[in-house]
Amino acid sequence: MNDPRIRSAPAIPAGAPDQPARIDFAAIREILPDLIDSLDDAVVVVDRSRHVVATNRRFVDAFGHASAHPAGRVCDDALHCPEADHSAPGTCVACSVMVSGEPQRRVRDVVGPDGTRRRWEANFSPILDSTGAVSHVVEIWRDITERSQLQAQLSHSERLAATGILAAGAAHELNNPLASILAGLESLGLLIGRTAMDAEARSEATEVLELLEGEVNRCRGTTDKLMLLAQPISGTAGWVDLNRAVSDTLSLLQFKMRSQGIEATADLAPDLPPLWGRESGIRGVCMNLMINAVQAMPEGGVLTVSTRRSGRGAVLRIFDTGPGVAPEIEQRIWDPFFTTKPVGQGTGLGLAVTHGVVTRHGGTIHLEPNPAGGACFVVDLPLAGPGGI
Repeated sequence: MNDPRIRSAPAIPAGAPDQPARIDFAAIREILPDLIDSLDDAVVVVDRSRHVVATNRRFVDAFGHASAHPAGRVCDDALHCPEADHSAPGTCVACSVMVSGEPQRRVRDVVGPDGTRRRWEANFSPILDSTGAVSHVVEIWRDITERSQLQAQLSHSERLAATGILAAGAAHELNNPLASILAGLESLGLLIGRTAMDAEARSEATEVLELLEGEVNRCRGTTDKLMLLAQPISGTAGWVDLNRAVSDTLSLLQFKMRSQGIEATADLAPDLPPLWGRESGIRGVCMNLMINAVQAMPEGGVLTVSTRRSGRGAVLRIFDTGPGVAPEIEQRIWDPFFTTKPVGQGTGLGLAVTHGVVTRHGGTIHLEPNPAGGACFVVDLPLAGPGGI
């Protein structure tokens, strides 16, 4: 601890005016290890021969072996090297900094000793000796998992908001020409009534007009459903028809289900009363769960949706005949950003958001065991709950 290069400042006589406070470097050096150990960042220092010179407690907890302290040992023998999955054998960023003498920064996804994957931001800084050569490299690793998740969630929320605005705008733009088409069909109907033609031709023309009118109304119904789905969840609570939300969602997914060969069955309780909630939130729950079910059956299957009255609540069941949920991940499916889908096909937020919406409505959601295979999600919602607040 007694380094001749570091000297304590001379003591300042009592009462001396306007003198700077005395800095006790010896005391600072004595507590320096504890100061570094108290850091939330993980710190390690390696020398030119790749031996660990020093680490703090955070680094050992995050990347070290429990068997022995890493100091004095070769780094990749003493540690679960965070660079191991990202570098060619025998090389890492610290090694390249040792050669180049230039500091570098990296962001790494690292599987820790406990098997969990975390995101780290790492800074590699060289220490130069008197000749200008790199003698050591200091690595400072900061866990940015929560920050990255928050950024991803914010980005996802912005995309959802943009999608909602786009859907509402598209629905509005489509409704205007559809209204004009309906008016034109009505005029054609009146014209046919005033035109002399035989009964068979009049019947055929009327049938065509009725078919066109029905298809236009179906298009308007689809745009109305898109506008309801695009409403913000923070909208005003009201009485929501769960059966209608289920039926509309199935209608929106008809094309997707037909293209995948999925048969849909709806068993909706006719006496189901409305429930107090936010319509866009309830529709979002239906959409998220049904889309998951459809995506679980790319080669076809059966989607069964049912509603039931249960005391002072309503029960929604969504069952698919896909591969189901593996027992080892059943407790993780509700975690934000956890997904088993390929990269680019899922954010891992669907079930987490759904769970949050159901909870804010005073309800519960769980995965029901099904020995026959497939997945069955059960949502219990009170009829007169908090309304999604």
